[in-house]
Amino acid sequence: MNLKSVWKLLNTFHSSSTQGLTLAEVLIGVVIAGIVIGGSGYGLAAITAANRTEEARVDRRMEMSRALEFVSDEIKSARGIARDPASVIATQAPDFTLPSGAQILLAISSSKASQSIIYYLAAPPANSVWQGPQVLYRWGPSFDAAGNYSNPNLPREWTYSPLLDLVANTASPDAENCRTTGVAADQVQIPTNNANRRGLFVCLDDIDRNQGRLASLQLSSEINKVIGGNERLDLSTQAFARNIISGSSGAGLPPGLLDPSGDLIVPDDVGLRFQVLGGAMQCGNGSNIDVATKLFLTAPGATTVQERPLDPNNPLNLDPGTVERVTVESIARGGSCGFSGPRVSTGPNSARPNDFLVLKNGDSVPSGYVPYNNQAQIDAFLRPVLGPDGRIRIRDNQLIYLFELAGGRPGQSTFDMQDNVVLVTVNPEQVAETP
Repeated sequence: MNLKSVWKLLNTFHSSSTQGLTLAEVLIGVVIAGIVIGGSGYGLAAITAANRTEEARVDRRMEMSRALEFVSDEIKSARGIARDPASVIATQAPDFTLPSGAQILLAISSSKASQSIIYYLAAPPANSVWQGPQVLYRWGPSFDAAGNYSNPNLPREWTYSPLLDLVANTASPDAENCRTTGVAADQVQIPTNNANRRGLFVCLDDIDRNQGRLASLQLSSEINKVIGGNERLDLSTQAFARNIISGSSGAGLPPGLLDPSGDLIVPDDVGLRFQVLGGAMQCGNGSNIDVATKLFLTAPGATTVQERPLDPNNPLNLDPGTVERVTVESIARGGSCGFSGPRVSTGPNSARPNDFLVLKNGDSVPSGYVPYNNQAQIDAFLRPVLGPDGRIRIRDNQLIYLFELAGGRPGQSTFDMQDNVVLVTVNPEQVAETP
């Protein structure tokens, strides 16, 4: 019954009696009108609530879609994705610190950034605008107006940025399990334990010994409906790392290539070229001391080390997939002063870890080293790779080793850090010319 019907009924009561409405008739009319008005109000509230819920659902799906698209784009431009991201932080992202209680999901190795880019889930900070229960964060370089990395080689400036709010505490009951068991087991799940999966987890396949390239991202979020409690929304996507390699285009060193010990940890798809740029070492009487360079190579999966001398007049190329670890060593070969045998090598077992330096593009020439016996300064051997500002100007996919063989400490006359200078180029087939 609508208001028109109620009015008609009241008119009928009025016309049937010249004495007016009785109290009972008035009460009946009031009750009927209240029921009609109340029902109409509830219907209007329900329609309004449904509209607001649908708007929230559409907005949330758009936010989820944009976040997954952002992550997918970063994966697509990467070399690969660590199969065990927590284990590579120390080598591939040493400037990153995982917040307490956070769950790391992705360590993306990009040839355009000096360290791996990290994605992780964490509860929002207290009294923040983020609602949680989980927030997806990204640690990585910033972007310029053109969408390119603005500080790819300055990881100490990278920020811990929230990317998506309202990520669920647990994975969706409808989420597909990664293929980690049975005959079709060809994926790694991050995190590995199903019980630890939160509202975003990763299935990673196409795996080599360290990393994968095809990532399936399964995201679950929640909205608070006006009527009826919470509603879970699920979204998934796939992204393939396209393995963009370093080269003359200006791409950088693969994250984790330069171990903190000075060794080179080489991905499967990376080739290297080693070249002696020069150096000088003399006896006190001015006669020269010969210096040799050796490489100690560990093949993928091997336990033995192969020794390779580096000809000072001919670069040495190592093809992709042939080496997993490289130790660089310089050795003094003697002279008229009988100074022979001292050696300095990179690596965790180096006896003289302070007697070599590694320089990258944009670094300043090391200062405080006085050349022994009036030899040439460090910058004389670096002159082919120095820019007008006096800084190192090599390609982003190159680095330089400086070795000091005589020993001592900075400030002493024999400690000049220019006994041997070695240039390393990543994927040299991509470089048209040497510096």
